[in-house]
Amino acid sequence: MQSNLSIMSTDSPSLRKRHVEVMDDLERMLDQGESFSTMSELAKTLKISLRTLYEIAPSKEELIVATVDRVLKKHGKIAMDAIKEHSSPIKKLESFLAVANQAVGPRLEKFTLPLANLSTSKSMVNYHEQYITDFIKSLLDEAKSQKEIKDIDTQATAILLGGLGRYFQAKKLLKDLKQTPEQTSNFLTAIILNGIKLENQ
Repeated sequence: MQSNLSIMSTDSPSLRKRHVEVMDDLERMLDQGESFSTMSELAKTLKISLRTLYEIAPSKEELIVATVDRVLKKHGKIAMDAIKEHSSPIKKLESFLAVANQAVGPRLEKFTLPLANLSTSKSMVNYHEQYITDFIKSLLDEAKSQKEIKDIDTQATAILLGGLGRYFQAKKLLKDLKQTPEQTSNFLTAIILNGIKLENQ
């Protein structure tokens, strides 16, 4: 992922074992809904040096962004692993979207809440959304070329399928849903995919 943030990449060889352990601890904190006001406060909570934190990211905001980015990449790996057992593009897409929709559940909501007022998070979130949309489109294009689905606008369909989870995660919609965002997204995903499949599928 390319970004203007001065964050040490979690895939970088320079990210030492201690840094990974710190990010795992911060992930658990965010997962439990805990917060911190300053880097100093976090260092005290985690019982580490302030220098260690600044080796990972130059500010509290960018540290949170780096941690959420890492969580999203973990979900992405799970989704990619889920499609390996399939050869059919449409089956791959169904498996991928099932994991992607699961990723918008309550756990991820806890991670995205701290990003609400962080301008530095925009490029990271946009990157992940664009990646998902592009990957869905590639599977739809492949499914269309293999005559698994109808001759549809794959770009428009990819945008719709890729955005369902985030759309239903919006707090103003949550109160009116009869099911969870994940269940609602899975329900609509099934309707859309069944609607575009050719009869022999």
